[in-house]
Amino acid sequence: MSKVCIIVGSRHNGNSSHLAKILKERLKKERIIADIITPGNQKIYLCTGCMDCDVNGHCDFKDDMTDNIQKIINADTLIFITPDRWNLLSGDLKIFMDRLNPLYTSKKLEGKKMVSIVIGSKDKAEYSTEAALTSLNSFADASNMKLIYSHQFNNCLEGTDILEQQEEIDNVVNELIKIIK
Repeated sequence: MSKVCIIVGSRHNGNSSHLAKILKERLKKERIIADIITPGNQKIYLCTGCMDCDVNGHCDFKDDMTDNIQKIINADTLIFITPDRWNLLSGDLKIFMDRLNPLYTSKKLEGKKMVSIVIGSKDKAEYSTEAALTSLNSFADASNMKLIYSHQFNNCLEGTDILEQQEEIDNVVNELIKIIK
């Protein structure tokens, strides 16, 4: 049975959170187990760049990342969902990714499947989400993960705007189910 970890880059109960919940429910119907991690609602210290994890394989901080790292290790597929912030990842997601360095240095991310989803507030022609998507995809590449799917949602300014894009959500979820199974 496939295990998925959905990492939500927004601490708000908005578009990213709504998409994660829909995805988790649909995966459950397909007998795919999914955990949701929302770093912004957890106690996660900033990486200080001490690089101790390069030597000892784990971070010296004792915070919620200890459990998160175990969930990441146990997952076959990682799904990153982030709102676009000034054409970049959310700060919460960047902090989370920095703290995954022990898994990077120990090569425990290698071979995992990864999905990157960026949610933009405006029309794609007006404001691009490309840089955020590129950051996520570069993370997959640097970590030797298999990027299996990328998608951008647009026109999601208000916290429930993504729910008005049900057909697009269904297409994305159906495609992910095919790829993950």
